[in-house]
Amino acid sequence: MCRLMAYKGTPIVIDDLLYKPKNSLINQSINAREIEEPLNGDGFGVGWYVPGLNLEPINFVSVNPAWSNRNLRNLAPKTMTGCMLAHVRAASVGDVSESNCHPFQ
Repeated sequence: MCRLMAYKGTPIVIDDLLYKPKNSLINQSINAREIEEPLNGDGFGVGWYVPGLNLEPINFVSVNPAWSNRNLRNLAPKTMTGCMLAHVRAASVGDVSESNCHPFQ
């Protein structure tokens, strides 16, 4: 089962949403307790807006697990937004490919 997280509010550093909380999306992607298979390691995606720079959303997707992606780990504490969607994937149907990672463009 895939997991999605959405945020709309006061601008916040995305690290404060994706990594820092005890039940963050990244923690849930590697250590889910409510299902038999605790991993969501078949890709991830993060989309966010920075309206002061551009009206188009920024999309970052990968077929690698979110918990081990160095680029996401480096980007998260340096990026702020007031509108974000994040997704971690556990493939059940479809290829493990970037085209199957939300947010779709």
